[in-house]
Amino acid sequence: MKNAYFSLIALTLTLALSGIKTANANPDIKDGAIKVLINFKTNCNLQSLTREVTKNNGLKFNVKCSDKTFYPDGLIVLCPIRDVDTSCQIMTKPKSFKLLNLIYGPMSKRVHDSDEQK
Repeated sequence: MKNAYFSLIALTLTLALSGIKTANANPDIKDGAIKVLINFKTNCNLQSLTREVTKNNGLKFNVKCSDKTFYPDGLIVLCPIRDVDTSCQIMTKPKSFKLLNLIYGPMSKRVHDSDEQK
């Protein structure tokens, strides 16, 4: 009876530890988290998203935008902590076209200013 009890405890611990190891097998940031960040913080209409590992074991996301107004060359999102999505930052600043503000007037300037504050 005592051996059965210890066997049950050993089996339970083995299953629990294997579950923990399986849960941490892929702690990387999911592409969906980056898509949400881009949609809320920029005017980039996401066309494609690629990832690569940095030298410091972080993640770098290269984003191509279908609307090339503010980000004609795309975006770069850096995540220094590989498994924490709140560490991600958009590194690319939006392009500003100051001469267009002369054409379209103060309304265009407010749109550009609000985009740069994000």
